[in-house]
Amino acid sequence: MTPHLTGQVTAPVPASRQQQEGSVPAPVPYHRLAHLQRRTSRWWRPLLTLLLSAALWCGFLIVAGLLGLLLWWLVPGLPQPTPGLDDPRNPSDMLIAFGMIALLLPSVVLGSRWGGGAPRIVHSVLGCVRWRLLLRAGVVVVPLYAIVSWTSFLLGPPADASMPRLDLSLAALLVIVVVVVPLQSAAEEYAFRGLPQLALGTWLRSPVWGIMLPVPLFIVGHGYDVVGQVSVGMFALCAGFLVWKTGGLELAVVMHVANNLPLAVIAPLSPSSMHQGAVDPAHLLIDLPLTIGVTAGLTLWVSRIHGLRVLEPLRGPGASPS
Repeated sequence: MTPHLTGQVTAPVPASRQQQEGSVPAPVPYHRLAHLQRRTSRWWRPLLTLLLSAALWCGFLIVAGLLGLLLWWLVPGLPQPTPGLDDPRNPSDMLIAFGMIALLLPSVVLGSRWGGGAPRIVHSVLGCVRWRLLLRAGVVVVPLYAIVSWTSFLLGPPADASMPRLDLSLAALLVIVVVVVPLQSAAEEYAFRGLPQLALGTWLRSPVWGIMLPVPLFIVGHGYDVVGQVSVGMFALCAGFLVWKTGGLELAVVMHVANNLPLAVIAPLSPSSMHQGAVDPAHLLIDLPLTIGVTAGLTLWVSRIHGLRVLEPLRGPGASPS
């Protein structure tokens, strides 16, 4: 039996194994999970899933906005959000800016449940979040990104670097960052990697479409210049590859959290840190090797433990073993 990466994976299936005994369908890579059942592979399922996910997100935004207005009305003295939601020392700005994106997470999960007909395949080839896999990678990748980000900040601090006031507002801000930023990072992976790969994989056999086509959409969602877009595009490409390779969203989420969380934690030290725009080309000398190196390391790790070739995806039945 092949060694397993998490306690939930009982027997990873190599690509050469195509048939199972009886009527049980052969395990498939992540992007083809909809084809495990006839009812979930209908051509219209991805369209309905995307439509429901978008509608749910709009609904959640409206409800959250109304609750926010009610809260600011009932509790005088709460910091008011700025028009651009880009003040990293304002707890309201950070909560709204990251929270709006975080609402994509329940939207995609529920949209996949109600529109796709297979409620859990959006997570992984096991039909669940593989928490042990996520945590084992996280304890290595997140500190690595934090060391790189904070060292870079200390060696080349921005011109507006300064110490914020040490008060309850800063404490509230840090709590918001630690809680909401991981949800925001996961939400972007579910929306920009999970949904497209499952949707395009319903119609097309090759995983390349699901990995490549969402990259421009992810770039457009960030307001950087060409240099910044190169960094964002490479990250999107690597995250998409990891989703296909590892059979789920967990490691892409880990890499996204590792990228965003350390930056958000030190953002209050630089009031302009939330402004998107021009990026120093020298940052590519750090960003690209880090992104590519971590992706390669995670790929080799999963391949070694599961006995897979480097470009062979982890497959699964779309449900946890009973």
